[in-house]
Amino acid sequence: MRCRRMLRSKRMYDLCFRSLQGLPLPAQALTALIIESIIGRLLSSQDVIVGGYVWMSNHVHMQIFSLDCGALTHFHACLKKRLTDFLKRLLGLHRLNLWDTRTTVGVVLDLEAAIERLVYTYLNPAQAGLINSIDHFRGCDTWRDFMNAPADVNAVVERDVPWILATDIEPLSRENPSLREEQAAVAAIREQASTRITNKLRVMPCKWLEAFKITDPVEIERIRRRIISRVRDEEAKIARTHAPARGVDEFIVTDLYVPKKRGRKVFMYSSCRNLRSAFLEIFRVFINRCTECYELMKRGATDVPWPPECFKPPAPRLCNVI
Repeated sequence: MRCRRMLRSKRMYDLCFRSLQGLPLPAQALTALIIESIIGRLLSSQDVIVGGYVWMSNHVHMQIFSLDCGALTHFHACLKKRLTDFLKRLLGLHRLNLWDTRTTVGVVLDLEAAIERLVYTYLNPAQAGLINSIDHFRGCDTWRDFMNAPADVNAVVERDVPWILATDIEPLSRENPSLREEQAAVAAIREQASTRITNKLRVMPCKWLEAFKITDPVEIERIRRRIISRVRDEEAKIARTHAPARGVDEFIVTDLYVPKKRGRKVFMYSSCRNLRSAFLEIFRVFINRCTECYELMKRGATDVPWPPECFKPPAPRLCNVI
């Protein structure tokens, strides 16, 4: 029962996935339009809450608050598929193997780890040398939403986004289009989508604090000021030690990315070693229970009581067709 409570409690997750090839998501208005349209459409039917994100040219960091692991898995899978479909249209490609299979969906176990993840996320553009401050980032992010939202766990920032279909997108003349061509593409996509209903892109910048039982507005504001101060201090350090910001504005789908490490892992973020160990032990019990259930299925059982948090596998073959 303790395993069930810990795995099914309201949690903050840190989502990250990256492209296998080059820089397919440059910090441009066209990219932001497509990304936010996809997210807005998915959030209309998914049981997940997006707290914030920063989309870099080849990867994303996104904070999600969710109780439904199945909805979370479906959300990130659909997000990657639709982005791939739209990029194929933009670049005039029939086939595109875009994403690395190692998606990180890490549960955040304590407040200090959560603060570190947000600081790390909003520092990404400066760390990459694209700009000196997240304030000047031209890509797709929720920094201003985070700074300006009311200090309330239920605060919502909404904006209308068009419902874009793949057929609305025409191929670019080249991977790195001129500003005029990009603006024309944005206008054409908006025109095509204008006859459909718009979707609401809903961001809840403070909802993640509910996972740590923090609901007091004074405490929420104190934590937000702390995160903003950390980001400012780290950006100042980066500006003193790094080369001048260079920016990257091109669609590039070359140069294969090869991860340094591969293999299956349990992803989590925690500032406390004991908390990490406790979570791993609970997860081990959960895995052992799933193994027992599968062994029962292999023996022919049809009413196996699988843990509700797991993804039930198909029944194993019990005989060979002659």
